[in-house]
Amino acid sequence: MNSYSNKKNFIYEGKDLESMTFAQNYHQWIYDIIKNSVGSRIAEIGSGTGNFTQILLNHCNKIHAFEPCIKTYNNSMHLGHKKVISINDNFENRKNDFQNFFDSVLFINVLEHIENDEFALKSAHKILSPEGKLVIFVPALRWLFSSFDTSIGHFRRYHKKNLVNLVSESGFKIERCHYFDSLGILPWFIVMKMLGGNLNPKSVKWYDSMIVPWLKLVEKFFIPPIGKNLLLVALKR
Repeated sequence: MNSYSNKKNFIYEGKDLESMTFAQNYHQWIYDIIKNSVGSRIAEIGSGTGNFTQILLNHCNKIHAFEPCIKTYNNSMHLGHKKVISINDNFENRKNDFQNFFDSVLFINVLEHIENDEFALKSAHKILSPEGKLVIFVPALRWLFSSFDTSIGHFRRYHKKNLVNLVSESGFKIERCHYFDSLGILPWFIVMKMLGGNLNPKSVKWYDSMIVPWLKLVEKFFIPPIGKNLLLVALKR
């Protein structure tokens, strides 16, 4: 599987985008946590077919959606949308066009696809306005890394300490970083790690409708010490 970024003629063939179409509550949960950090000028890195873009559109005026895969770009549900500027390119290639421009740069389930994540974060630093916000949502826990991760182009999963260090060394001040979706660890470990399974749209939809709403409430008041994902917000220094 090619890197999500820094590749010409990149084609993303992962099936996770199709399955995650059903995870509307999950995406809303992420947004509800980061909504005070996104500002008005947003760069969404690796916007895919627009699942998270749709959540942003309910609240934001202008989104620059960077999607390097031409196939995914052409399948975006927001091509031509008046609030979305769709760009079929790696954002790193356009950083000189947007220096100090964005209020926020979002990597939602994207940074793990980028082989040189340090370069990506330093590029994000350049396109953020002074005191702009970096928002990252990534898969967590290296010991959960499975054949499924490999099949959809993941180079890594993150632990909290190494993600914090990486972001700090790229010129950011950490505002928050915590684990997310504590309950998802066990089914992910069994299905993906032990059984070598894949994301199933029906299972995703069931988890999203039956588990996510009350888990969101629990984790609002009790930040878990461990979770299937990590969410980080940082300020440009």
